[in-house]
Amino acid sequence: MLRTYLVTLLRPTSLIILLVLAALSVVFWLFGGTLAIKGVKPFADASLRVYIIIGVFVFYLLVTFLRHLLARRANARLINSMLANDELVSMGSDFSSGEIEIIRERFEKTLKTLRDNPVGGRRKRDFIYDMPWYIIIGPPGTGKTTILRNSGLNFPLAVDGDPALQGIGGTRNCDWWISDEAVLIDTAGRYTTQDINAGIDAAAWNGFLGLLKQHRRRRPINGVLLAVSIADVVLASDAERQKQAETLRQRLRELHRTFGMRLPVYLLFTKCDLIAGFEEFFDETQEEEREQIWGMTFDRDHEQMTFGRQFESGFTDLVARLERRLPLKLAAERSNSRRCRIYLFPHEFGSMASTLRGFVTDVFRINRSEAQPLLRGVYFTSGTQEGTPFDRLLGAMGRSFSLAPSQQLPMSGQGKAFFIRKLLTDIIFAEQNLVGRNTKLERRLATARYSAYAALVVFTVALSGFWLYGLSASLAQIKQTNDTADTLRDRLGAANLNRSLNTILPALDTASALRDNVSGSFGWFGQIVGIDARPQLASAAGATYDNVLGQFLLPTVTRRLQTQVQLLSSSGDNNNLLLRDQLETYLMLTTGQNFAKPKVEQEFAKQNDAAFALNPADHSRMDAHMEHLITLLPERTQPDSGTVGDARERLSRVPPALDIYRRMVTDADRRYQLTPISIVNVLGTSVLRADTAALGGNSVIPGFYTKNGFYNFFLPRLPEYIRNSTGTDWVLGNNAISNDAYNKVAQQIVAAYVKDYIASWRSAIGQVRVIDFDSLSRAQMVLQELSNPQSPLTALLNEVRENTELPLPAVKEGGAADEAASQAAAKVGGPAGLITAVAGEATDAMAKTAISTAFGNAPWPGTPIGDAFRPLNSLVDPQNPLGSLSQVQQLFGDMLGTVASVTSAPDPSAAAYDFIAQRAKSPINDSFSKLGAQAATKPEPVRSMVSFVSKRTLDQLMRQSYAYINGRWQQEVVPACNNILADRYPFALDSQQEVSLQDFSDLFKPSGIIDKFFTDYLTPFVSVRGRQLTELAGQGGGLGLSKDSLAQFARAQTIRDAFFGAGGTTPQAKFTVEPFFLDPKALKSSFILDDAELDYRHGPVRGQDFTWPSKLDSSTATLRINLLDGTSQTLERTGNWAVFRMLSNSGLANVKGQDQFVFSIAKDKVQASFRLKAGSVTNPFNLDLYSSFRCPAAL
Repeated sequence: MLRTYLVTLLRPTSLIILLVLAALSVVFWLFGGTLAIKGVKPFADASLRVYIIIGVFVFYLLVTFLRHLLARRANARLINSMLANDELVSMGSDFSSGEIEIIRERFEKTLKTLRDNPVGGRRKRDFIYDMPWYIIIGPPGTGKTTILRNSGLNFPLAVDGDPALQGIGGTRNCDWWISDEAVLIDTAGRYTTQDINAGIDAAAWNGFLGLLKQHRRRRPINGVLLAVSIADVVLASDAERQKQAETLRQRLRELHRTFGMRLPVYLLFTKCDLIAGFEEFFDETQEEEREQIWGMTFDRDHEQMTFGRQFESGFTDLVARLERRLPLKLAAERSNSRRCRIYLFPHEFGSMASTLRGFVTDVFRINRSEAQPLLRGVYFTSGTQEGTPFDRLLGAMGRSFSLAPSQQLPMSGQGKAFFIRKLLTDIIFAEQNLVGRNTKLERRLATARYSAYAALVVFTVALSGFWLYGLSASLAQIKQTNDTADTLRDRLGAANLNRSLNTILPALDTASALRDNVSGSFGWFGQIVGIDARPQLASAAGATYDNVLGQFLLPTVTRRLQTQVQLLSSSGDNNNLLLRDQLETYLMLTTGQNFAKPKVEQEFAKQNDAAFALNPADHSRMDAHMEHLITLLPERTQPDSGTVGDARERLSRVPPALDIYRRMVTDADRRYQLTPISIVNVLGTSVLRADTAALGGNSVIPGFYTKNGFYNFFLPRLPEYIRNSTGTDWVLGNNAISNDAYNKVAQQIVAAYVKDYIASWRSAIGQVRVIDFDSLSRAQMVLQELSNPQSPLTALLNEVRENTELPLPAVKEGGAADEAASQAAAKVGGPAGLITAVAGEATDAMAKTAISTAFGNAPWPGTPIGDAFRPLNSLVDPQNPLGSLSQVQQLFGDMLGTVASVTSAPDPSAAAYDFIAQRAKSPINDSFSKLGAQAATKPEPVRSMVSFVSKRTLDQLMRQSYAYINGRWQQEVVPACNNILADRYPFALDSQQEVSLQDFSDLFKPSGIIDKFFTDYLTPFVSVRGRQLTELAGQGGGLGLSKDSLAQFARAQTIRDAFFGAGGTTPQAKFTVEPFFLDPKALKSSFILDDAELDYRHGPVRGQDFTWPSKLDSSTATLRINLLDGTSQTLERTGNWAVFRMLSNSGLANVKGQDQFVFSIAKDKVQASFRLKAGSVTNPFNLDLYSSFRCPAAL
């Protein structure tokens, strides 16, 4: 394979391509480095140019090798299929086994030779797969093999001088004739005729075509050579000729159907030497002339339906050319007999025109339903001269004159080939690309090919675009980097004049942008082709950014920190802890000693917050710069010695007790993570809750202020914190304090701790509240839980007692610890000595000794804490049963019984009302009053919780009572009241309907509907003071009666008093009427009520008493004025309420108090007035009293 590949590379075409590539490579090597694009030379690197040149050559060699390998594989697959084909081993039964074996061996030897050997001719093909293939078909004995054998073609792979596998007595199956220009497949004649073993021959024929289609899918064959013996056509009968034409036509249809393409067909009339005179006519023809073409090639542009006419025209031309050569031939011939046959040959040949034309037409007859083969031409050949010629012309003439036919002598078979070689080479082989192709396959291949082309174009365009984009981006990046660097230079100059976080931020942003703008890359490809400038720029930009942070941001932070240390050094003692903290951070940043990243981060965040508190965007950017700076630390510089010295001297003077205490608070939570106590967790899911939202407090008590924090952290670690903060220290420069100062610090810290301890617990428990409840069922649940000895209130008080009673610890008696603790206490002295003694596990005696010697009168730290919570602790103290919580819980139980009896009653609302009404009569001995008295004696927050439960429970009972009373009101009073008063006078002054006196009495009389309801249900809850009704408010508040409903009851009582003051059961109103004014133009005025009449004629004023109602059924009230001219004006009303209607229509107006009114009548501006005086202050004629009265829908 390598040898054949090298042969391929040494061909002229490949050598020219290699030479062109070599020349281009030399030019690229010499001048590629000088190629500049926008000032950049991408190929300046010599190694890059070498890589590109090698890549081009390797790519070309790979492409050519791949093509050679694919062609070789296709050739091998084809030959292997040939060897494996069953048709090659199925020979006819008329061959001996020895002959079959010889044929097989020769054929397999030929094919194996073809598998590994290229075949090349003028067209320089490598393998038979790439050569044009032609199939020769025709009936048996037509001379197909003879044509090929005598064609004069070069068969380079002839085995033992035999160019093909030849059968005996004709081609048995297929002969493969492989020349240096084409492969010619000589098929057996039985494949064409299929007239003996039709099924076997057809299967073999179709299998053979399938084999070709499988291994040469694009072009199974390049053309068809249709060989027909001219004698079989001319001498056959019409029926035989038509049958032969149809057979050939069928084979051509099968070729087209199998291959799916239009095939060029070359029709060869063979054995033309059998035409009488052929041998004599062409006997003296030279070899070059014998290789010429004798026949006609049809024009491809003409329609196929003109084949007959083209054949006729071409055949006539052939005959004419023969006749033109006839004189020369006759002149050169000396034998009369030969001259006679020479003379007759053109006529004999021409006599076949009609027969041959009909045959051609029959074979290539047009059928619209099927594709038509492409007939390229008709040609006449002679492979060898043997057999007996036929003479149709002389035979016909003899038969017309009844002469005996002349006897033709058989030819000797000299074996000259006529008109074959150039027909094959110049016509058939030259038109090898004329054949059509498999449309479906070609469509798929074209799609794949164009897709590959498109992909190649896209790849090329993308690669070029990527290269141009990368180059342009790199140039832009370089320019942008230069511009950013110039901006950075200017901003650094401006920031250097007045350094602060605000002034250096623009410079830091620019430096960061310089680094960020060159981050990333185009990947490995961009680096290989040399178009990516980012890696080099990124390295320089990153170093620049780091230098700016180190030279500007770090000094700015340390300078600000130095200023802070200086200010704190000159301030009061209260800032010692902050001073120490700032000094420690300052030393970390300047010396790098004991560098603690969290502490530095905290300082950076603090300065950032101070500088950009009102600008979140700047704050975020500065935070990013500081985070990066921390990654570059620590750096060693020289701190300001004066600042450090002053701070250390200041810190060494007086120990910062409060600062030490704050550090302990912070460490207890963050460093030691002491477990806090959550009031929420103590209470659990109970009726108590911590109301932190409402009170703004915290329900979590830090672990520092718990029993665990007191005994296990505060006491044992306080000496350690004091020593660490005041003893040998790298921050303070190894300065220490005296024992007296040490004790002073300890005493201050203990005082602060005790104060905060008490405040934390008071704040937490002060937020505990009983959950609110809005129903008796919820009240019952709350009371049930609080009356339980294991109630959450008990748990809360026990937790308080556990963490606030802090006695001296019970230590061991005797032991080596006693002496150690005693020595420590004596050495330290003061409060610190006490703490040291306790922390050193001294015995009880030794601890008391330490207290007396070190504290003097100073109390144990747990004592003031216990005193602050003693009232609460006593509630759960087993030794204090009288003041314990159990008494309150018992009262809660009594209340629970009351509530339970109410909720379990058939009518809970009625039961609640009964209880509330009874309690209103004697409120002293019930459980609510007792619980209120108990609550007053209890400390907070128990007092508030007990009072809240009592009040809210009583509120719910009041609500139930109100619901009961309101329900009774709506059932017993409202319907009757609405029926009586609805749209009736005098309660509706414009209504024509009136309230009957009986209904009026039933509603408003003493012990009537309204009065009886008020007496039965509301008397215990309402205070009556004159005409004013107010609701009584007790421990749980009132029933919740509305002011409007109380006002309506007050009006009802007024109506009762006005009409039923005498105690009767029917309404009655007594009043006096007297004249008040009479115009001089009037003759008289009259007031008439039923049978009683009052007349006035400008005389003495006399009053008259009237009583309403005067009649039980109906009444008439009249007011009249008579004028001097005899005219009069009368106002008259009838009905039970006639007098009230008349008064309301006569302008009734109050003139003096509530018991005197004036009413008038007028005519033509002449007026008469009367004065009405009620029999009591409660005047029944106050009409507003009725119009404003309504029975409220709800109390």
